[in-house]
Amino acid sequence: MAKKITDKDGKTYVQVKPWYKRWLIWVIVVIVALFLIGSLTGNSESKSSSGSGSNTQTTSPSRITVDYDDYKVQSSKTYKLNYSNTDWDKADVKINKVTVYKLSKPYEFDSASDGKYDINGFIKLDMTIKANGDISIYPQQGTAVIGSEQEDAVGESWDGDINDGVEKSGEVYIPIKDLDSPSSISDIRFKFSANDQDMDSDHDYDLTLNLDNN
Repeated sequence: MAKKITDKDGKTYVQVKPWYKRWLIWVIVVIVALFLIGSLTGNSESKSSSGSGSNTQTTSPSRITVDYDDYKVQSSKTYKLNYSNTDWDKADVKINKVTVYKLSKPYEFDSASDGKYDINGFIKLDMTIKANGDISIYPQQGTAVIGSEQEDAVGESWDGDINDGVEKSGEVYIPIKDLDSPSSISDIRFKFSANDQDMDSDHDYDLTLNLDNN
């Protein structure tokens, strides 16, 4: 209830409370503040949930890059071999693992020796070569036989001249025309050459890799 005040001349005034002392004003302020807090909190949770969901969804298939070209992969299988060859005393050759890739569709492949044709997969050899002398060795210029198919190796160059005591690792890719699945290949015959840099000795590698037993 408003308070009445009478001055010395007999005039009567009604005293009005300042706005900040009115309880109704503070009730409105609290309600508005709660509404704003609720709105901000709701928006924050929505963005976080959407961002998290987007980050966990993976719709694109995996890819491999061979000679700077990208290929979509449908499925793959890796075989751990730990294959070692010391037939030539100038080098220790190891094939650590073999991965077979089934591509998502046939891709046109441009071979340096056979021209253009469709492929359905790749075989990747992970190799390590330790030189026991100054050698030149060329697995990336090798040839692979898979069943009745013969293909030239491809990939970015890492082989060639290797000095005595140096160990180099790299990948060799082999394109495959016919491939039902990554499990359909049981063995690979892989051939490549090497020579001593002084031309005193050379060697032709002829490796057979059995995948069934690994």
